[in-house]
Amino acid sequence: MAKAFSDQTKFKGEVYADPDYSSYKALEFANGLFSTFTPSAGLKIIQLYREGYRQDWELSFEKNTRTKGGWYQGGLLVAGPGIDNISYIHKDKEAGDDPEMEDVLTACCS
Repeated sequence: MAKAFSDQTKFKGEVYADPDYSSYKALEFANGLFSTFTPSAGLKIIQLYREGYRQDWELSFEKNTRTKGGWYQGGLLVAGPGIDNISYIHKDKEAGDDPEMEDVLTACCS
């Protein structure tokens, strides 16, 4: 996944993968069916579909995704410089709960 992200976005920074979801658990990210399938998540799917985005449902529902923590919502963490500096964290409450880009850009680029 990390390589696919870097390839797709052409991001040149460091990207870390967490196949055991240990950071998700440590940060207490939301997970489960009830944080994945919500009315607002459904509306977000419709909105994005109308804007031309197409979800890779085959990837979303692979056995590995279902059995190894694929229902975690994730989030975004901006860290550095240094090893003990977290300047921003966003924990998705449900599917489609995106961070405000202005906040992210302020955290990483100011």
